[in-house]
Amino acid sequence: MPVRSPQVDAYLSRLPAAARRALGKIRAAVHAAAPGCEECLFYGMPAVRFRGEPLVGWRAAAKHGAFHPLSGSTVAACAEALEAFDTSKGTVRFPFDAPLPARLVKLLVVARIEEVTRGTPASGKTPQRTAAKRPLQKPASAALATARSTVARRARRVRETGSGTGNE
Repeated sequence: MPVRSPQVDAYLSRLPAAARRALGKIRAAVHAAAPGCEECLFYGMPAVRFRGEPLVGWRAAAKHGAFHPLSGSTVAACAEALEAFDTSKGTVRFPFDAPLPARLVKLLVVARIEEVTRGTPASGKTPQRTAAKRPLQKPASAALATARSTVARRARRVRETGSGTGNE
């Protein structure tokens, strides 16, 4: 049974009727495709979590609805099935009067679940090794001493000249 969120209910209740109907269908299709996932708000939009990770989200824009697989690689992998829709790297847009079919939502959700299960990064890029951090040029105590002496010099200059810039 899906775990529904009162925050998502509140989000949907504020929408115009056409948007609420369309996103309600998306919500039902997501829950049918991923039973047991927990609803949440993610970046202000309704979403579901799978194993603690945001899986997919959906939202209303001014003139259309948007489905976000939260992964550019999922949209690319399902490009053929999404030909009829306006897409970008991580978004599928649809008019409110023609929301995404439930089978297409299921395809996207299942692809995303497989991606999360495999541990593939949402960006679709292979993780890169991070370079080793270089040691600080000065020890922290030396840097702090330098900062204190600079502040002391400026304070002396203000007392002596009435200005701390030294550019007068």
